[in-house]
Amino acid sequence: MAELGLHLVRRRPMSRSMKLMGAVIMSVGIGFAVGFAGGFAGAAWAAERTADVPATVAEGKDFGCGAKGQKACPMQGWMKTVMQSATTSGDGAKIASALDYVASKPPPGMPKWVAISKEGAEKAKKGDIDGAKASCKACHDLYKAEYKAKHRDATF
Repeated sequence: MAELGLHLVRRRPMSRSMKLMGAVIMSVGIGFAVGFAGGFAGAAWAAERTADVPATVAEGKDFGCGAKGQKACPMQGWMKTVMQSATTSGDGAKIASALDYVASKPPPGMPKWVAISKEGAEKAKKGDIDGAKASCKACHDLYKAEYKAKHRDATF
């Protein structure tokens, strides 16, 4: 290959954040090109494709909490201390109390938050610890990613 003037250059692997930034730039660029040529229909496509990119990259916001080496975010810290100890203990009254507290703190745009939390609290009060934990999982499955992307630094 050297005879042809081609030299192989060994590059360092890209970090995850650099890959995500590249994906955002690529999506926006493609969206612009398609949108420019096709009545801006591609701009919506580009916006959809960046929806799963973490908010810290997509919006440029640094939450300053929750990542490795950083302090816990408000709800994250509460979950690790209060909710985790309640569920680990298997104490229905503690779990119910924690879930009632969660129900009192619904973030905007998450309409099922209160109902899921209250349902879990009722199950915990009746001694159905597995049912209460299932409500935690249901809420996490539904809202965890969105909460982390939009509200992770909010007071809890």
